[in-house]
Amino acid sequence: MKSFCLCFCILAMVLFASSAVEMKEVENVGRCMVVMDPNGCNLLSCKQGCLQQNNGNGVCLANIKEGYKCVCYINC
Repeated sequence: MKSFCLCFCILAMVLFASSAVEMKEVENVGRCMVVMDPNGCNLLSCKQGCLQQNNGNGVCLANIKEGYKCVCYINC
C-alpha cells in the first residue's frame, strides 16, 4: 500500500510539473487584441481587414449588450 501511495505521489508531482511548464510557454507567446470595429462585424471583411492591416486573425465577438464587434488578434 505504501508503494502505491509513493507511486501515486510521484506521478502527481510529474504531472503538475509538466503542466506548469506548458502554462509558462503559453504565457510567453504574447497575443494582443485590437478592436477593429466595435459597432458591427462581417466575418469575411473582419478577417480580411485584420490580415491586411495587422497581419493578424480577425474574429467576430458578441458585444455585452447586443450585436457583434470585429476583433483582431495579433502577436505583440
